[in-house]
Amino acid sequence: MGILNSVAAMINRYGSAVTINNGGEITQTRAFVQPIRYKNKIYIGGRRHVLGAYSNEKYLYIGKPSDQIVEDVSVIECAGNKYIVKRQETFLTGDEPVYVWAILIAYTEQMEDEYDSDKTAYGYDY
Repeated sequence: MGILNSVAAMINRYGSAVTINNGGEITQTRAFVQPIRYKNKIYIGGRRHVLGAYSNEKYLYIGKPSDQIVEDVSVIECAGNKYIVKRQETFLTGDEPVYVWAILIAYTEQMEDEYDSDKTAYGYDY
């Protein structure tokens, strides 16, 4: 059994049931979705909010390369929670894709813009 088959077998055996929604195209599969405990800004990005902290929980996704995920498009549902893919890469051995890892954030139905032209920097109208 090659490394590709070994990794896919582990994901199928130990991964959680997930649903991937790529703009209406639904895929049922298995993957690992776990909170990220060590936060490296190189990979997950970071931003400051003028008024203080905001929820910046990030999650790690590890899945099979045959299950397509797209940054800022794919919504992943796992254990009743929804996440959106913010960054994804495929891990290769030689030229062979072995698994896909991604950084996820909590998905909300209505995403707010980073800048609201009706508000000042502190969120108050003048």
